[in-house]
Amino acid sequence: MIMDRILVKEILAKVNGSYPDGGTMLFQLSQPLIENNKDVCIDMADVETIPTLFMNTSFAQLINKFGKKRVVSSLRFYNITKVQLERIKKYFSNFE
Repeated sequence: MIMDRILVKEILAKVNGSYPDGGTMLFQLSQPLIENNKDVCIDMADVETIPTLFMNTSFAQLINKFGKKRVVSSLRFYNITKVQLERIKKYFSNFE
């Protein structure tokens, strides 16, 4: 985490590229921020893809704990591609 941003590239490096483990780590870093009504600043620099395996263990867990509306209002993305953003939006809109 640099400048209060969670660097997804660093998370994935720490878990040897395991998307499920990376998602779990993102969940663990994000949870206390949301609990304290702070923004979760996620930096996607140098991340090529964000697979469902990653989103299931991060965003889905956050939604299950805090609700979709609160999670969406807490997330801030930086250095994200249009394709990544559309994929995340679709994931949230399809989440049941």
